[in-house]
Amino acid sequence: MKSKENRSIPISFRLTASEFELYTDVLARTKLTKTDFFRGVFLEKKYTFHVHEKRPVEYDRLLFLFNKTSNNMNQIAHKLNGAYRRGIVSEKVYVEYLNNLISIERLLDGSINKC
Repeated sequence: MKSKENRSIPISFRLTASEFELYTDVLARTKLTKTDFFRGVFLEKKYTFHVHEKRPVEYDRLLFLFNKTSNNMNQIAHKLNGAYRRGIVSEKVYVEYLNNLISIERLLDGSINKC
């Protein structure tokens, strides 16, 4: 089994203000860290990078809320459908709740499409 080699030697260099600005502009628009960028250039001899734009700050929070909402909607629909099949809920109440769930689904879908 190979022993794992630690990265213990730091490397640094200086840039002019204009060089640093170009560098920070690229990193600001991508998911690459400084370390990933320089390791790619020097160790992998990678001179072109597939650039991924960073997601907006709100993306993770919105994704969490949409996932939580869709999960809750699914649980409500499942319980409502079971109650309707057992005769606990009237057809009028069943249809009313289904329409509300459909409205919520459409609102969420519309919000996603606007982004």
